Amino acid sequence: MSRMQYTTDIRVIRIMCTGRMDPAVMADAFVHGLDGLLVLGCLFGECHYVSGNFNASHKVNMTKEMLAYAGMNPGRLSFRNLSSAEADVFVKHVTDFSKEIRELGPLGGEADKFPLPKLKEKLEIARTSLAGPKLRWVVGKKPVFIDTGNKYHEIFTEHEINRTLGGIVIDEMATHSILAALQNEPASVKELAEKLEIPAPETLKYVLGLKRRGFLELESVKDRSPLYKYVEQEG
Repeated sequence: MSRMQYTTDIRVIRIMCTGRMDPAVMADAFVHGLDGLLVLGCLFGECHYVSGNFNASHKVNMTKEMLAYAGMNPGRLSFRNLSSAEADVFVKHVTDFSKEIRELGPLGGEADKFPLPKLKEKLEIARTSLAGPKLRWVVGKKPVFIDTGNKYHEIFTEHEINRTLGGIVIDEMATHSILAALQNEPASVKELAEKLEIPAPETLKYVLGLKRRGFLELESVKDRSPLYKYVEQEG
């Protein structure tokens, strides 16, 4: 870096293209206690693989939204651009980001919604959600839906796609939270709603949806309330 000095608080990990960044891997870093993650990509319009940095930007934004919904301060994850010849910009980015993370403090501190270990449990559920096919498909199709439209030639604005992604983030987080809770012990809809702080009507909707898909089944009835249990999945 042209012998320029920068903070020793960071660890640089080089990858071929930021477009290869996996949302579940980003979440996994925080599950293992990382305080901040800065993704540095090429300048827009200068990607060797044409759209890698755009894809990275979309993935980082989606991951930030999911992790923020799980309770982590979104400032702990950031995407910024620079060219490979801009050593001074690299130093500025890592110095500024290091300062921002120092101000936020350690993961699970006052800057986050939950303390550890509860935050870690939430982040693990977020990681599972990000590894699923639904969010990956939507974020992968986002540039296509904005530029050329879906198969019906309907073109969407970025705001419309982001709003759709936001809804899916909430659905996936609730769904995987219910599955995680029921892997420990059977529970009624009321018990799940209270434990997960999800409104009972929404909890019932998710439980019935999971039951239809074969993830849950009726275990017993307790005090006139059905108890549901997790069904182990083959493969």
